[in-house]
Amino acid sequence: MRIMSIVVAASIAAAFAVTLPASAADTAQQSTMKTCAASWSAKTAGDKAKTTYKDYMSTCMKTPATAAAAAPAPAMAMKAKPAMAMKAAAPAGGGSAKCKDGKTVTYKNRMGTCSGHGGVATWL
Repeated sequence: MRIMSIVVAASIAAAFAVTLPASAADTAQQSTMKTCAASWSAKTAGDKAKTTYKDYMSTCMKTPATAAAAAPAPAMAMKAKPAMAMKAAAPAGGGSAKCKDGKTVTYKNRMGTCSGHGGVATWL
């Protein structure tokens, strides 16, 4: 009986050991996929209308680093969706923003600001 409970406890421990923590490092393919998805999200509605998500992802995943470079690196991506928090902090009616790739842009409407530059790093 004692051996049986040790075996059961070891099986349960092994099952939990296989589960990776959320902070586990992504594979290169997972990182590229996240980068491509972020790049798609940053596109304007007009740019999205030119292709389908599936076709865009297929092309982006095949293109090494160049198509995916416009999106933020996966290490920069946060679980709390920082872009949404920044949208709330942006002044209405126009202003300036610093993009994640370092470019400073002006905007009249904050929607789509820095969409070709990886998103907004800070509102100015």
